[in-house]
Amino acid sequence: MKGLWRMGLVSAFISLFAGQALSDTAKGIVAYRKGDYPTAVSELEKAAAAGDAQAFFNLGVLHAEGKAGPRDMAKAVNYYRKGADGGSVLAAYNLAQAYRKGDGVTQNYADAARWYEFAAKHGDFRAGNELGLLYVEGKGVKADPVEGFAWIYPSTHATIMDDSAMANAMQLASMMNSDQVQEAQKRGRSYYETYFEPNMDTVEAILKSRGK
Repeated sequence: MKGLWRMGLVSAFISLFAGQALSDTAKGIVAYRKGDYPTAVSELEKAAAAGDAQAFFNLGVLHAEGKAGPRDMAKAVNYYRKGADGGSVLAAYNLAQAYRKGDGVTQNYADAARWYEFAAKHGDFRAGNELGLLYVEGKGVKADPVEGFAWIYPSTHATIMDDSAMANAMQLASMMNSDQVQEAQKRGRSYYETYFEPNMDTVEAILKSRGK
C-alpha cells in the first residue's frame, strides 16, 4: 500500500514535469499501476539515464517496496540520493527518512535534517514537520523548541491542516511559555510565506495523494 501511495503521489506531479505528453517516467508509473513492474523499471531506467530526477525517485520506491526484485534499501537510498541531488523534493524527503531511521544507510540525523530542510524549503510540509521534531529532540541539529515549532507550524495552516503537525504543535504549545509560542508562530508564518506559498503545486499534490 505504501508503494501505491508513493507512486500515486508522483503521478500527481506528472503535470508539473516539462517535456513530452507521456514521458518515460510517466510510462513507468502507468506500468506500475498495471502491475507490470519489469516495464516500469525499464521505462524509469531510460528516464533516469536521461537525467530525470523523478525517475530516480521512482526507482528508489520500486527497490524499497520490493517491486524491482527483492527489497533492497541500499539500492533505494542510492536512487533517492541521485534524485535528491537532481532536485527531486520527493527523493529528498525519502532520503531524509532513510537517514533518520537508518534504513539502507547508516543512521545520520544531521544528513536527515539537511534533506528534510531541502524538501521543506521546496514545499514538502511533511518534511517541515519531521525537521521540526529533530529540532525539538536535538537530533542532528542544536535543540531549539522554538525553531522546531516554527517548522511544524506551516503544516497547521488552513491550506494544509496536517493531523500529525496539529498534534505536535498542540503538544509543543503546552510545553512553552507565551513568548516562545508567539515567536515560533511568527517565524512559522514567515516560513509558510517563504517556502510553502510559492510551492503550492507541491503542497497540493501531496494533499491530493492523501485524498484531500
